[in-house]
Amino acid sequence: MFPKAKKSFGQNWLVDETVVAKIVEAAEIAPGETVLEVGPGTGVLTQALVDAGARVVAIEADPALIPVLRERFGKSIELIHGDILSFTFSPAIASATAGSTSATYKLVSNIPYNITSDVLRRFLTTDPKPSRMVLMVQKEVADRILATPPNMSLLSIVCQLYARCSRVANVPAGAFRPVPKVDSAVVRLDLVDSAVRWGIHPEEVIALAKLGFSSRRKQLHGNLKPRVDSQCIKHALESLGLPPSARAQELSVENWIQLASKLDPSRGAKRRGIS
Repeated sequence: MFPKAKKSFGQNWLVDETVVAKIVEAAEIAPGETVLEVGPGTGVLTQALVDAGARVVAIEADPALIPVLRERFGKSIELIHGDILSFTFSPAIASATAGSTSATYKLVSNIPYNITSDVLRRFLTTDPKPSRMVLMVQKEVADRILATPPNMSLLSIVCQLYARCSRVANVPAGAFRPVPKVDSAVVRLDLVDSAVRWGIHPEEVIALAKLGFSSRRKQLHGNLKPRVDSQCIKHALESLGLPPSARAQELSVENWIQLASKLDPSRGAKRRGIS
């Protein structure tokens, strides 16, 4: 018998096997491939990953779950007691898949919702990065990750700069025990070499976007005024086919990249075309 789910750890156990199957299918696991799971909980998803042939590295923060998970899985997984946000990764976590010379891993998890943004930021920006993430998140968060203009946010900018993002499935609250107060969704993020794809380092764009989103009610030229002359920003927006009164949420990722290049002429001259 597993301990009751704890609010302090953001625990809601996924019990719908159909949803578990969709997660594993989206992960496209090759035999012997390393999969990092954050918060294995009762081990429902863990078991499915093992059955798919993954080498599972599971990190669980709740000490009460460790003995039960060890009893269930034994040596079939590598179980680590720790906090994923402070855990120090070693190259050993990303190991070469059978028949491959590259050392990679995937992150496949029903992550605690209270650390979603921190988990995304860490695995999108910190090495070693996964090649793919398949994550259960709140539906509202999934909508923000996949947003398009005029509903962009800083989260959608960050995720779409670092990865190709798609929705795997919407998940009703009834798929969990205890039943949460929100619906959920499974998202897939395929990480890319952002500097190669966009021709500019994503953190340069994110720094500009952070300033742009500092006040959603204000027009973009007003938010960016501390960095660039307001009239200059208006001209740059018009050159991109955008109104000078545009707000941050109305710009696509491509628009932000183009704007960052235009506000830094030396960068724009060197930048490759957007694909």
